[in-house]
Amino acid sequence: MPSTLSRVVVLVACTFLGLVCGTLYLYSSYGPQLAIRLSYSAADSSSIGLFGSVGIALSGPIAGVVVDTYGYTAALSLGAVGIVSGYACLQRQYDAAWASVSVSRSALFLVGCGSTFINSACLKCCAVTFPRMRGVATALPLALYGLSAMVFSVAGSMFFSGDPSAFLAFLARASFGVFVVCAPAVMLRDGATTPGQTENVPMVDLSRARSPLHAVSSHPVRALSPPRPAAEVSGARLLRSPRFWLLFITTGVLAAVGQMYIYSVGYMASALSVAQSDSVVNAEQNQRLQVSLLSVANCVGRLAAGISGDMVHSWHCPRRWLLVVPVIGLLVAQGSALAVSAPHRLSLASSLTGFFYGYTFCIMPLVVGDEFGLRHFSANWGLVGLAPVFPSYYLTSLFGQVYDSRSVNGVCMSGRVCYDSVFYVTTLAVLLAAVSVALFNLTGRMRH
Repeated sequence: MPSTLSRVVVLVACTFLGLVCGTLYLYSSYGPQLAIRLSYSAADSSSIGLFGSVGIALSGPIAGVVVDTYGYTAALSLGAVGIVSGYACLQRQYDAAWASVSVSRSALFLVGCGSTFINSACLKCCAVTFPRMRGVATALPLALYGLSAMVFSVAGSMFFSGDPSAFLAFLARASFGVFVVCAPAVMLRDGATTPGQTENVPMVDLSRARSPLHAVSSHPVRALSPPRPAAEVSGARLLRSPRFWLLFITTGVLAAVGQMYIYSVGYMASALSVAQSDSVVNAEQNQRLQVSLLSVANCVGRLAAGISGDMVHSWHCPRRWLLVVPVIGLLVAQGSALAVSAPHRLSLASSLTGFFYGYTFCIMPLVVGDEFGLRHFSANWGLVGLAPVFPSYYLTSLFGQVYDSRSVNGVCMSGRVCYDSVFYVTTLAVLLAAVSVALFNLTGRMRH
């Protein structure tokens, strides 16, 4: 096989493997039905979804070490085992009415870990295989990652409407099928790269792989890499930096608000549908519609953040000012969610939340690289990436507790009153992030 064709095959394989990495965000499309079947409360159901995000956060550093040390084959195999076994476990629980919150949490945790392992392998493989066009190459699997929930949600609506068990089985089998077809092309690259080659890929380039602007220069990394700080910052010095903690707070709050919505929108759609006396089928279709909107908006938000980050950089302006964008956007999203009174009007809140959640997770790595340097970027971003864990747990638990307190036998018929008080809390949280962003920008770049 010619070298060029071989590389194209690798790119296509990585792109479609990205499709199985974003299935975690489908949880709201089947979570309420799983909870009814297993007699879970809304609080239990919300915490189950959150454990998927915990898996993503905690497995990130480990996945990077596995890819660097043992290659793509080990990471891809571990990822496939995690995703397939997670969904298979959930299907068995559903079929047997085997109620165990701990088991369900563990299943979603495995899916989150598996997604990270596969995604890490694909991003590094693309970056190494296409060293002169890393931005474009790594943008493709990330785009499919963002669109994954929409693709599977549409398939579920068409072929498995009203049958959560069949849908969970489909997720397991489809993920395994994509792995079997696509993974070998990536695994073969283990023998095509010299030891340690993947370790030398600047991780900031992977985080910035959202924009086609990276292809305009024959030296894209030098042309578009962020200005280096006065000194590289990491470890204890990083933890002593007030600016690090401002970024940590901002990331934690904005991401937690987005994740709470993502894992709870199924219950929001259900409450609004019940209040309108919609049928069960219509309620499930609305749940899947919201998941699809979140997925598409997430993808578009990531692309928009990458493009705007490169544009601002080309104008020699600090990218940290772009942190204002998701703060304002998520404030508007909270107001939109509070104003919803009918199922079809939930779409605006879902679109806004998905867009600015995706924007946050694209722009934040750029700012971390700009502020603290590239040499220790992977470790620094890994620390910042842990920020949403506890805020997300608090907000998703709060949503579940509020929803349960206003439900009878697991069903709330009061429309937005079932959950609206939670959005007053999230509004205050976003205002806290606004203060953090203001302090971060007004104090200017820290010099070391």
